[in-house]
Amino acid sequence: MGYIVKMPKLGMEMKSGTITRWVVDEGETVEKGDVVAEIESEKTAAEIEAREAGVLRQRFMSEGDETAPGGSLAILAGADEDISPLVAEVDGASVSAESESGEQATESGSATSSDGQSGQSGQADQTAAVTKRDDGAADDVRASPRAKQQATELGVDLTRVTGTGPQGAITEDDVTAAAESGAGGSAASDVRASPRATKRAEELGVDLTRVEGTGYQGAITEEDVESASAERGDDASGAGRTTDRPLSGMRQTIANRLGTSYREAVHVTEHRTADAEALLSAATAASETFSADVSVTDVLLRSLSAALTDHPEFNATFEDDVHRLHEDHNLCVAVDVEEGLIAPVVRNVGSDHIVDIAEKRARVTERALSGEYSMDDLSGGTFTVTNLGVLGVESFDPVINPPQVAILGVNAIAERPTKGDDGGVEFRRALPLDLSFDHRVVDGADAARFLDTLVGHLEDPWPLLEGVDRREATPVELPEGKVSASVDPAFDGSISAGSFEYSFAVTEQLGGSEDAPTPVDFFLGALSACLSSSIGVQANMRDIDFDDITVDVEATPPEGSVESLAVHVTVATDADDAIIDRIVNNGERTCHVAELLREDLPVEVSWERA
Repeated sequence: MGYIVKMPKLGMEMKSGTITRWVVDEGETVEKGDVVAEIESEKTAAEIEAREAGVLRQRFMSEGDETAPGGSLAILAGADEDISPLVAEVDGASVSAESESGEQATESGSATSSDGQSGQSGQADQTAAVTKRDDGAADDVRASPRAKQQATELGVDLTRVTGTGPQGAITEDDVTAAAESGAGGSAASDVRASPRATKRAEELGVDLTRVEGTGYQGAITEEDVESASAERGDDASGAGRTTDRPLSGMRQTIANRLGTSYREAVHVTEHRTADAEALLSAATAASETFSADVSVTDVLLRSLSAALTDHPEFNATFEDDVHRLHEDHNLCVAVDVEEGLIAPVVRNVGSDHIVDIAEKRARVTERALSGEYSMDDLSGGTFTVTNLGVLGVESFDPVINPPQVAILGVNAIAERPTKGDDGGVEFRRALPLDLSFDHRVVDGADAARFLDTLVGHLEDPWPLLEGVDRREATPVELPEGKVSASVDPAFDGSISAGSFEYSFAVTEQLGGSEDAPTPVDFFLGALSACLSSSIGVQANMRDIDFDDITVDVEATPPEGSVESLAVHVTVATDADDAIIDRIVNNGERTCHVAELLREDLPVEVSWERA
């Protein structure tokens, strides 16, 4: 039996959904479980499957159209089944919904006035209740979905059409009749063009009077406008060719939400740096203790939860002038996906063991990256963490994720010189943090105290990690040109360079093992590293953009005394050959390790473009 395909509700917070792609065309046969359409809501994407086998008899929405959950999308029924009752149901539901919307708008305006509020507020409520057409213009005309779609295709102005449907609603037949009689033409122009075509013509600067229409009865379509623009070439302003990048539904939602947040919340960002040695040691110790994949982010979330316990005003939301403090610590962790940035929620962090936090964070992150997340994964967050340190960012001002009141930005860990206990200088790893908060709700001093508590937990996370033994952090010591090496009776050796240590092996003929690089291998590694960085410096001096510089060094023979070296450089750049040849040659001459090669050693250098 036929049925109306409707927009599903993908979560409690879903307000509308958009048809991103029709998988099945009108008249096409489907089996039960086949995907009919792909949709996208404010926070997630999904597929609509056929409830039963049949034919997609009629579609009421086009790709890119938006409707609320429960909105009619199409009719799926048997090939010979009478679908007129279903069509009438769709038309009736549309008229009823618009009638109810108008009544609510009127009641809202009246109630506002009776409550003593200004007439302007009532007018705003009424305006908000008006529906929108595909071209974005206000449209309070009572018409069925099919009539609106037909009007868009035929370029008919619905405000100039007389409806013959229930309560004067405009039907599809009314629109067709108006188009044929010319009564529905635009009041602003004699050119017959769809609203989308008119809007597109304004964007591209196309004169519609010079465009030949291919639509119904010669009406100009959006495709006609784009074809005319392409044939004309650069626009009349001389600005050159451009490419429009339409925002997806999710990208539009991100833009709207963060734009609203930035306009309404009073953003203030405070910066603080934490010593990261204990944090890094704690993550390693927890992983080894429980044979689990515990990351620095997991220890940071545990420390953040402890700080929120002491400062609950930050584990909060601000809506309708209410600062609501939440008991559960539902921490959002921003994840970069193709459509933009989403923030799945790691729930109840405050009551979890560090291993549980790590497992939950890994699960929600994996669902986000694979696109299998749900609305529930993105709902109910009370505080957000966003990490740009993995991309090398040193400082930024994160935008609050509404309706939350604060967001923590995490930057790249970097080594910094620090005064040691003996008065000397030692290098320690540091973690820069950026806390953005809504100054309407909390003050700068509150944020400073919150950061101080957080930094305290990050610099001493051990009390928060049940079952993990404390380990003293080993400060980073740079070699500064001093390296030591030793070899044991089995001819297995080690190299110590500051606080770094490497293993090496002597040739097997002398009794050594083959499970480590030889001293020659280490030297070749130093040479290739020096050459790649020197060539990169030469490119940078000449403002040459490159994506990658790879240097391969091969010694002949592979064991024993080196008789010759072959150096091959691969440069990923658009620079011309002469420039590449110059930076490679200059890079070789300025490489300090290359200077250590003996003068009689043949060195062949070649390069290629990646």
